Amino acid sequence: MSCSFTQIEEFLSSRNLQFQGDEARGSVVVPFGFQDAGFDRVLFILRLQENGGFFEIIVPNLFKYPEGPNKLPLMQTLLNISWETKMLQWEYDPSDGEIRATIEFPLEDAVMTSRQFFRAFDGMIQFIQVYGPRVRTVIETGKDPGRKSGDESPDALARSFLDYLRDDGKDDGGSSGGGGGDQPPDAL
Repeated sequence: MSCSFTQIEEFLSSRNLQFQGDEARGSVVVPFGFQDAGFDRVLFILRLQENGGFFEIIVPNLFKYPEGPNKLPLMQTLLNISWETKMLQWEYDPSDGEIRATIEFPLEDAVMTSRQFFRAFDGMIQFIQVYGPRVRTVIETGKDPGRKSGDESPDALARSFLDYLRDDGKDDGGSSGGGGGDQPPDAL
């Protein structure tokens, strides 16, 4: 086994964190409050799968947004945050609108170190503190406060890239299909 519940509990105990283990369900639950980020209480669910060969941190029900006028900007923001960060993934359940944050990685035959564990664990804490208010603002307003005013919208950027690719190279003698235009869009 690459990682065990005892090992995870030892990591958490080293920081005097409260937790409740449920080995039968394959998880350890750690409650947190992030009042400064607008969350009274969130649960970190730490799970081991594949006999300890796969580890994940799940923060379920971080947000709920089943349907509404801000769904497209919300999804774009979640994807943008995933682009900006390492490890963080967003999951969306369309049946009830649950949005959860996750970090997961395979251990396979490696033993998880305290440093690895706390990089993921502390990373999740930072993600919630930094990106939680941003996501909440998009849910409420449809506007992403993390998007710089000079940034092109994802749609405009995609269109400009497609235009760049569609140019048949008329200006450069037509030698390399798809290589038209002077320069690709800035995001490339």
